[in-house]
Amino acid sequence: MKNNLGFIVLLISGMAQLCFAQTHAAELKKSCIKSYPQAKNDTDSTIIDLYQQLCDKTARKNMHLQQQLSTQIAKRYVEVGDHLKALNLIEQLHQQNYIHQNLTDLKFLAGIGISSQSLEQMRSTEVRALNDFTYPQAKSLTEHIYLAQPVAKFSESASTTARNSKVKNTKNKPNNPVKQSLSQNKNKVSKSNLKNNTAAISNKKTESISTRTHTPSTNPFGSLTNN
Repeated sequence: MKNNLGFIVLLISGMAQLCFAQTHAAELKKSCIKSYPQAKNDTDSTIIDLYQQLCDKTARKNMHLQQQLSTQIAKRYVEVGDHLKALNLIEQLHQQNYIHQNLTDLKFLAGIGISSQSLEQMRSTEVRALNDFTYPQAKSLTEHIYLAQPVAKFSESASTTARNSKVKNTKNKPNNPVKQSLSQNKNKVSKSNLKNNTAAISNKKTESISTRTHTPSTNPFGSLTNN
């Protein structure tokens, strides 16, 4: 019993030390938060670790490393859905004249995330649709996204559109004039043959009737009667 009790005490003590270590590791120094106020109240371990690297002496002396770490933090903000913090951090990098395609992509994704959240609030919470002011902006963005889609996707979309258009034109295409002419000639020949057959049958009937009609014969005994 004593052995079991001692084991339980050691287990609890180990878990407490582990939790304390994790809590301590997840805390940022006040000086770091002072330099980067947006890090306050962050609880994501990845973001905290990146800020710790950013506040390290090595990074303070290397501007390029600071910019790379800040870009990674902005990316993580986008991944966890904290889009406003991502935009603020990207704006700070722009003020440092740091321009990069990755920042442009992250800024685009953060903007899309904010728009999606607002649209979800409209549809689910406020139960309403876009109005005359917001719909044209959304439609314009959709058109720009369509034109900016990857080349492979654009080619696939264009081929699909062309295929659908070809099928539609085939359904609505008028009959071939040559086929119409052949069909009309065929109908004419059929009607002509029908008339000729009808005339032939009529002539046969007339001949049959005429052959059956005989002229009245003279009475061989007529002369005897007259006498």
